[in-house]
Amino acid sequence: MKKSLIIMFFLLTLSPYIAFADRGHFWWNMNAQVSEDSQKAIIFHNKKEEVLILGTELKATKETGILEFIPFPSEPEVSLAKGNPFEEVNNLLRIKRIEIEVPIYKGGGGGAEPVEIRLSQKIGLHDVTAIKINDINGFNNWVIDFLDKKGIKKIEIKALKNFSAIAEDYIKRGIQYFVFDYVEVKKEARFIEPLIYRFKTDRLYYPLKTSNIIGGVGKVELVLILPGTIGINEEERKKIIETFPKDEFSLSSSSKVYLKELKPIYEKVEDIFTEKDKIYLQMLRYEGRYEFRDDLNLDISKIAPYARKIERFYYGYDYRSFLDDFSIDEINDYYEAHPELRKRGK
Repeated sequence: MKKSLIIMFFLLTLSPYIAFADRGHFWWNMNAQVSEDSQKAIIFHNKKEEVLILGTELKATKETGILEFIPFPSEPEVSLAKGNPFEEVNNLLRIKRIEIEVPIYKGGGGGAEPVEIRLSQKIGLHDVTAIKINDINGFNNWVIDFLDKKGIKKIEIKALKNFSAIAEDYIKRGIQYFVFDYVEVKKEARFIEPLIYRFKTDRLYYPLKTSNIIGGVGKVELVLILPGTIGINEEERKKIIETFPKDEFSLSSSSKVYLKELKPIYEKVEDIFTEKDKIYLQMLRYEGRYEFRDDLNLDISKIAPYARKIERFYYGYDYRSFLDDFSIDEINDYYEAHPELRKRGK
């Protein structure tokens, strides 16, 4: 049994001068220090494709350009989010009374062009280039030429080597698609408009190893909107534990949500889910060093299609008060997954 700590609000603050938890990046003005005041991520997944919404607030001690790159298991569609999806999901987390548990501790291509450009487009403040890497040996020259065209002549060799090493690691694991997102960072903090990445994958995917380029300490907080609850299945839980360093991560409770509640977050949610689908809202949180052994790459084919609640211990606690945390729909989903319990009257 886990003790409940807090009702979770999606308000993210990170220590300054640390790596992004979702993206690799480097900048070329070595006299500038770039900080990220907040990092936000929302993931929709229907077992066939994923929608990843990312937003960042950046500032720098001096004006500089910054190049971020995100690896993907298949070619993504890239678009600009409308409205404020993070404010909307924060409201939904509060309404659904999502609670975080006590942290879990871990104890322990021939003939093709080297790099294919699949998309090059200005999207809001983002200068987005989606590529497919066929040959890592030609990648460094491509990056140098790419930056040269943007007027960037001097690049730290160490930064470029780290950048290339991370890309090579993904190539060896069969991940060839990358999105390069170039933005100008000012002295004053400004929220960089969220981008939406939609791509085919049957696994819950979130890139973490890109953060190892710079390292440091920080937080990863993911809002998950899935056809069930992760962490109830023991195999899923072990895989999550293996992903993170020797620090801590937490899984929240989950609550059932509906299309009308999700539409303000992602207007095309009806392309991902239908009215008949069981959809659950949950959070995964990590705080510690950016020394990830792997990305979050989770098989959710056997995800539990019902809610998970965190039992709270207080004077007078009884079983009925725990059931009060479940809605009628959530109870019905649980019994549908466990018909033998309904027969026994449990």
